[in-house]
Amino acid sequence: MDRRVFGIWTAVVSLLALVDALGWWKDYADGAHSAGLGLAQTMASSLTWLPVNIGVYLLTVRFPIGRRHVARTVLVHLAGYLVALCWLSGRMFLFDPVLHWLPPGRGFGAEYLRDLGAYLAMYFEWVGVAHGVYYFTQHRRRREQLARTREQLARAELQALRAQVRPHFLFNAMNTIASFVHDDPLRAEQMVVRLSTLLRQSLEHDGSPEVRLREDLEVLSAYVDIELARFEDRLAVEWRLHPGALDALVPPLLLQPLVENAVLHGISPRDAPGTVTISARPDGSWLQLVVADDGVGLRPGRARSGIGLANARARLAQMYGPEHRFSVEPRPDGGVAATVRLPLRTAPA
Repeated sequence: MDRRVFGIWTAVVSLLALVDALGWWKDYADGAHSAGLGLAQTMASSLTWLPVNIGVYLLTVRFPIGRRHVARTVLVHLAGYLVALCWLSGRMFLFDPVLHWLPPGRGFGAEYLRDLGAYLAMYFEWVGVAHGVYYFTQHRRRREQLARTREQLARAELQALRAQVRPHFLFNAMNTIASFVHDDPLRAEQMVVRLSTLLRQSLEHDGSPEVRLREDLEVLSAYVDIELARFEDRLAVEWRLHPGALDALVPPLLLQPLVENAVLHGISPRDAPGTVTISARPDGSWLQLVVADDGVGLRPGRARSGIGLANARARLAQMYGPEHRFSVEPRPDGGVAATVRLPLRTAPA
């Protein structure tokens, strides 16, 4: 049982009982021909429902009416009503010496039978309210658990991406650096610095499921510089970044595998130089990210695949569910565009 919800339930039903007592006070006072006695009667009448209300909630948590065992659960709540009625009828005799509720000569059995139908509707109204609170609490708890699970899975996907992509990328980067060591030492040194920056930024990431786009672009920029050195004049990269998109939250390392996919499958297979365009802009309540290339395009009947795209697709599905769009489609003028649309959210200042 959620103690916080139980505490809120107790506080709310107590407040409602007090409001109910004050609302009926004048009628009780008129009937008793005494303001003080009327107040005592109405307070006793309303506040003595508190044990019943609390009992209804505890019984609902233990025996909620659902799809399974409906008849048994309804019988449990009916039995709860019969027990609660013992208190509701017995209070009349408990407070009668002071409050003068009962007519002379009425016994407990007669009072119990008299109240049997009088309180039934009210009791099951509280049962309904308790079930509403219970199922709302369960729904909220499931959503929180689902959010935590999605975050854990997204982090696992991120770790898998790093473990799978990094060795491949490092192998290519180190080969490129080695090829420049003798012929162009300055460029080799610059690539070592950029590779160091890329690895440091990647390792220093604190594991947050989302980062500012500008932070992800810093890592991507180091990666792009290394790829530009690898491909020299065969590769150009164009950046189209709207200032309003730079503080938007995105999953870390989202764009790097998309750019690598564009270079590997779009630009690398062709003999002529090619361009990769990286764009980011707000679009209403969405953030739109596009990595496009003018390379060889898609093979007929086949879509691009690989670790990067599969991992990006899985991470986005885990983190955003239906609140995202991810597509890899041919461009009208040649090449391929990978488009990601996410809810536009920014980190608090």
